[in-house]
Amino acid sequence: MAPSRAASRRSATAATRRAESTRRVVLGFLLRCLAYWGAALLLVSRVPAIDDFGVRITVRTLQLVLAAFRVHVGRLGSSLFVGGTSVQIVPDCSPHLAYLIYAGVVLAFPAPWRARLVGLVAGAVAIHAFNTVRILALIGVLIWKREWFEFAHVYLWQTGTVIAVFATFALWLRATAQPRPVAA
Repeated sequence: MAPSRAASRRSATAATRRAESTRRVVLGFLLRCLAYWGAALLLVSRVPAIDDFGVRITVRTLQLVLAAFRVHVGRLGSSLFVGGTSVQIVPDCSPHLAYLIYAGVVLAFPAPWRARLVGLVAGAVAIHAFNTVRILALIGVLIWKREWFEFAHVYLWQTGTVIAVFATFALWLRATAQPRPVAA
């Protein structure tokens, strides 16, 4: 027996309501992401200590990692001298801006606050670790293939940072996702 017109209309109306609800949820999420990111940028622009902290912790982490591998590293301010080359760590070299993007998305996502806090801490560690590997790789490029530095720095690792932030968020989502009951 074919469904009645009334049943078809009810089904279509329900589907339209679900689509509108989904659009509202997604739009709300995106607006919250932008609001958190805007607030973070405003905070970073108004509080220079945030950039300074990002540079200091990046330089210190690099020193510790290189020392763990018994690599001699000199330091003058935010510049490191390694293997006959030097790199200056500037605010854009630290992971705090990438982390703030990640944090904005995690905070905007409708998850329990405990899960968000765990995600923020785990994301900070993951993004900081990625950034450390990124800079160490760039130091290696400077030492062994200086002519590749610009490409590696501007294109390869910038893209890698976007992918790392997205992957960190995707892993957090997977860990946070609550299993849905299977319909019988």
